[in-house]
Amino acid sequence: MPDKQLFRKKFRTCKGREFQVTRCRIDGGSPGPTLTLIAGQHGAEHAGPVMLAQFIDEIASEDFCGTLNICPCANPLALEIDYEFYPEREDLAKLGDYYYARDRHGYCVFGMGRHQGPNYYNMNRLWQRQGDYGVAGEITDWLWAETMADADVIIDFHCLQAKKPLIYSASSRANAVARYFGIQAIFMVNPDPDDLDGGNLCYQNTANGNLAVFCVEFSAQHMLKEEEFPIARQGIRNVMKATGMMAGDVLLEQPVYLLDLKTMVELSTRAIGHIDFRFDEYDPVSEGDVVFEIRCLETLELLDRVTSPLTGVMGRRTYKSVSQPGEDVCWVTEANVVSATGTALEKLQ
Repeated sequence: MPDKQLFRKKFRTCKGREFQVTRCRIDGGSPGPTLTLIAGQHGAEHAGPVMLAQFIDEIASEDFCGTLNICPCANPLALEIDYEFYPEREDLAKLGDYYYARDRHGYCVFGMGRHQGPNYYNMNRLWQRQGDYGVAGEITDWLWAETMADADVIIDFHCLQAKKPLIYSASSRANAVARYFGIQAIFMVNPDPDDLDGGNLCYQNTANGNLAVFCVEFSAQHMLKEEEFPIARQGIRNVMKATGMMAGDVLLEQPVYLLDLKTMVELSTRAIGHIDFRFDEYDPVSEGDVVFEIRCLETLELLDRVTSPLTGVMGRRTYKSVSQPGEDVCWVTEANVVSATGTALEKLQ
């Protein structure tokens, strides 16, 4: 039976609030790779924490080799207030004026939105960053030293606002592992980040230079979509099988695409009306296919019909139901199939 241990460390904010972070280490029956799983860096992203807590209970009775390091709730205070970060030096009373709406997704009541300059309260900009960055920086330092510095693979669970889950990757090493997870789309992030984004966990590496890190994004913030949990738990097991931590084959139910964002084409309309999509996210599309139509809200007449300019896959779709002139409705892009269906995938060497 695997050996499960829980470790807790206490932290204190600059205003004296004490709390603790819990991590779990599960050693399998024999030596093998080290896989680290982390969630809850951002407080509006609750799916990963709940799913990983369930996974700990399940995997503790299963046979595997190697070591699992799991931290479901990396940022408890941010999770408690359902906010992206915990602004420990700010006036928390401002949160009383905050409400979330999809049409103002980037709004920050503290004036620290993603496009408003550096925000070092954001835990996922602090990995291996030198200096004093408050309690979030203390947590990342502790978790890196205890769970990541000797890891072979790290999977970082987040949530965004999308139709389907997706994966972000920053390296070919990560792609080679992420293709086993089973989520349809792997997006390559900017390979040359600025200083702030360079603190994202996806860009980190260990002393030996062989770490593979990728980010799994569930499809909804500020809520739980429990129907996505089995996909994630199976994805973790797929990675364990691929890396030799667990016996069994990896068989996928849907192909996995590596999206070439250099070929991305954004599609918009000049019409105001309801959007009628003809393809789901990451469905294959051919040049000339009708991707969406726009119908008038008053007369129901067809106002616009937009076709794909290329053969590839459907990308992200707007979360809005009604189009506005000039706004992007969706995009299409070329893509490479990196994992096919129908046969067991070859294991990593």
